[in-house]
Amino acid sequence: MLPEAPLPGGPAPGEPFFVADLGGGRMLSGHGTRLFYQPHPSVMVPPVELDSLREARLESRFFREALALAAFALLGLLAQPPALKVLGFGMAALGVLLAATCRSHGLVLVPRRGPEVRWALGLARRGSSRDTRLLATWASLAEALRVRGVAVTRETPPPRDSDGGPSA
Repeated sequence: MLPEAPLPGGPAPGEPFFVADLGGGRMLSGHGTRLFYQPHPSVMVPPVELDSLREARLESRFFREALALAAFALLGLLAQPPALKVLGFGMAALGVLLAATCRSHGLVLVPRRGPEVRWALGLARRGSSRDTRLLATWASLAEALRVRGVAVTRETPPPRDSDGGPSA
């Protein structure tokens, strides 16, 4: 039996076809017929076989977790000392500001059978160099997966008009 032939213009079998440092100790890589994710330098999650995938997609959403800071508005309303009122309303405003200016990117792997796998790519301020790097990482990964027969999509929020509202 002959060894598996490399894809045209691609790496030899066993060599990585994709490697990305996502920052914060997170790594994403593809070797052979597997995709690997390392959420922390000391943690490795089970790899995903490319042959088992129906689809891979990028999900980008606003940083909704920051809205939890809005609960501090209660402190601002109920606190007696002015310093606590300022702290409470300031924390609530910070949460809303972070939710409005940052977005979270994640990779969703949809297998032919079984549950979806979600890997966090990272959080970035909209339009920042980090945001640009994460989107470029997705573009490179999407192309590498497409070449290997995996369908890829990018889930994005609806476009907005110049006035900031959803467009029709």
